[in-house]
Amino acid sequence: MKILWQKIFQNGYTGRSGAFGGCMKNTLLSEIARRLGVSLEEGGVVISNYQIDSRLVTDGTLFFALPGERVDGHLYLQEVRERGGVAAVVSKGYAGPGHGLELLGVEDVGESLRELARQWVQDRPARIVGITGSVGKTTTKECVAALLGEKFRTGKSPASYNTKVTLPLTLLNRQGDEEVLVLEMGASEPGDIRRLIEIAPPEIAVITKVALCHVGQYPGGLAQILEEKATIFSHASTRLAVYDHSLQLSLAVERVTFSLEDRAADYFLSAIEGKYIVDERGVRAYAFELPFKEGHLLHDFLAAVAVARSLGLSWDEIQQRVAFIERPKMRFERFEKNGIVFINDAYNANPESMRAALAHFPETKEGGKKIAVLGTMKELGAFSEGEHREIGRFAQKFVDHLIVLGEEATPLYEGFQEVKKPAELYLQLSDVAARLQELMSPGDAVLVKGSRSLEMETLFHLLP
Repeated sequence: MKILWQKIFQNGYTGRSGAFGGCMKNTLLSEIARRLGVSLEEGGVVISNYQIDSRLVTDGTLFFALPGERVDGHLYLQEVRERGGVAAVVSKGYAGPGHGLELLGVEDVGESLRELARQWVQDRPARIVGITGSVGKTTTKECVAALLGEKFRTGKSPASYNTKVTLPLTLLNRQGDEEVLVLEMGASEPGDIRRLIEIAPPEIAVITKVALCHVGQYPGGLAQILEEKATIFSHASTRLAVYDHSLQLSLAVERVTFSLEDRAADYFLSAIEGKYIVDERGVRAYAFELPFKEGHLLHDFLAAVAVARSLGLSWDEIQQRVAFIERPKMRFERFEKNGIVFINDAYNANPESMRAALAHFPETKEGGKKIAVLGTMKELGAFSEGEHREIGRFAQKFVDHLIVLGEEATPLYEGFQEVKKPAELYLQLSDVAARLQELMSPGDAVLVKGSRSLEMETLFHLLP
């Protein structure tokens, strides 16, 4: 086995700009090794894509063997080779088999991934729109990308690739000719946003809403979370900050605000006779016809409008692109089966998104019940009991029958029961499915929502 050791990394590669050529997805391994400061004797292998998940490896993949507490990428090198992978970036101390892969040994696999992506952004620059927030990041990203897609060659983060390992993958797997990149940027611990903007500095930075999310890592609560999110405005390359008008921010950069509640915002949206009216800086500007009416989706659309206007789109150009907006999966997806309306909002949950989902519970047919299946909201730390109880109380106004999943969500169950409406608590999703089958009738509406780790969308596969 041969490992190609990294020689120069801590100071980064400082060679000529543009060495990656037209597309990072078709690059010689020797060029990648040079960027990472790794000696390479044979570099004729062409890399066609980059992955951290062995299940996604295809022909020509460069695999980053990220070490982890539960899963270590070094254990999957054989699978990588069997799926067509040609090379892997591994930890310098790795002494296991290479399984026929070219191995590039580095001090830190994750940092090498981020450094390679950072250099690629420098060499193939695009106008970057960075989007963060506790809720609405993915929907806002989809709206922005859709609105810009005709005027600019536009790239975007796939799915919810918004972390310090998935955002670099987005950048490495891009085509390279994009004029605008719309990138989702998430934070699960302090410092995450700064790491991301150092890789991909945004020209325009957006904060959707700030709520108690990953608060176990932010003991300072909302104030500390807002401070983390606002870091997205701190890069010297950022010329415009776009954010919800309710956020209290002191910024040196130019700013634009948006709101569904406060007409003092630069962009304000209201509903009048079935149309959605946008005021721009206090002046009635345009009446939109939109395929959605839920408040949280309108909020994210308005943020995208603010970005589109800042990039020079006319109102008519924006309206023409509305049809291209795709609602992300498991974000208030609606479908009907056996006369029952289901809302799959199972992607994730925090107090803000729970309230939004409950407030937009669809109406039932005459005699139908509104049934909510709500799971634990994870990572709330010391706020968990109080926030779950408040969501239970909030649900009283919108729900006829509540089914709760997870022991941590017991206060949610208790809060709802204060009005003596029917409520049930279960610890297994299979038990929820069995009870739901007994409970549902044609004309009912069923909302399913919980934290990502619960994978509550599997409930739909357990139903007939």
